[in-house]
Amino acid sequence: MENTSKPLPGAGTLISDSWKLFTTTWNTSVKTSSLLIYVGLAYFVAGLLVRVNPALGLLTAVISLAGSVFTVWISIRVILTMMNLEAGKQPMASVEEGKKAWTLFWSLIWVGFLTGLVVFGASLLFILPGIYFGVALYFSQLILIDQGTRGTQALGASRALVRGRWWPTFWRLIAGGFVFGLLLAIVMGIVIGGIAMLIGSSSFSDGPSDPLVVGILQLIQMVIVAAFMPLMTGFQVKLYRALQKTR
Repeated sequence: MENTSKPLPGAGTLISDSWKLFTTTWNTSVKTSSLLIYVGLAYFVAGLLVRVNPALGLLTAVISLAGSVFTVWISIRVILTMMNLEAGKQPMASVEEGKKAWTLFWSLIWVGFLTGLVVFGASLLFILPGIYFGVALYFSQLILIDQGTRGTQALGASRALVRGRWWPTFWRLIAGGFVFGLLLAIVMGIVIGGIAMLIGSSSFSDGPSDPLVVGILQLIQMVIVAAFMPLMTGFQVKLYRALQKTR
């Protein structure tokens, strides 16, 4: 029989605790998330090269694919880091953490694919089932990274974790996503707007037509995401642990 006697911490508490975790451990967590800056630099260099020689356009696709792979790898590392920091532990050694992230890479892709497939299939029936499964299976990848549970078993474990507490989980995800998403959007808007004023808004208005501008924007976005990724991930970990502790 399900044990739901312990209520989940409120959305405000989770947001506050996540912010505290972020600010008190940022000097440590950013060492991992800052790897995203290298991805941004690669995008910038690709844009610069295409600007100089449009014939190098294929290079952009190759770099984008490699960037996506490394972004997933870095995301796994950030989750591992934040899980340790949330538990009051030191992160794994960089080399060890990197190797573990690679061992989880394809399993994470597979779990993400299965989750997306279920959500997409449910959405074809009606939007509400898609939303339901999106929340019910939200923690599948965290469960994989935390417990090593793979494939459909990770999906089942996530659904079991949320079962009986779907609405409280949904509300906390919405609240945290809104608050931290708004913060990220404001910071990104201020930074990009400031840079546009410095170098001329007309350059930025060219947008996708100028590969160099695209590269600059991608670099800026990666720098900002690197700074705030531990906050977003920390909130996910906090909610995940709260669900575990109150089950």
